Amino acid sequence: MRNTNPQLWEFAVQIAIHHDDPATHAVAAIGFYKALVHLGVKEVRRCIQRLEKWRLKGQKIETPGRLLMHLLNEKARAATGFNINDLGTEPGAVLS
Repeated sequence: MRNTNPQLWEFAVQIAIHHDDPATHAVAAIGFYKALVHLGVKEVRRCIQRLEKWRLKGQKIETPGRLLMHLLNEKARAATGFNINDLGTEPGAVLS
């Protein structure tokens, strides 16, 4: 992923660092990378902005990474019929 699309990988890692626990950064970055590949940067940013809007309104979010992945999974299922976990790291790829 780092070699295939380094810019998306860097963005995915930044999302993981900002929203997830340190123990889950590596796995979370892969999930966010898949979301970026299959949903696009624009859609992932919309989900992040939605989460941040809730935070700014004072809503306490204990696991922001999990909530963000939930939002992204909703978008992924609508777009592809699969959860992000079931998608591959290439556009259109699905794990069997």
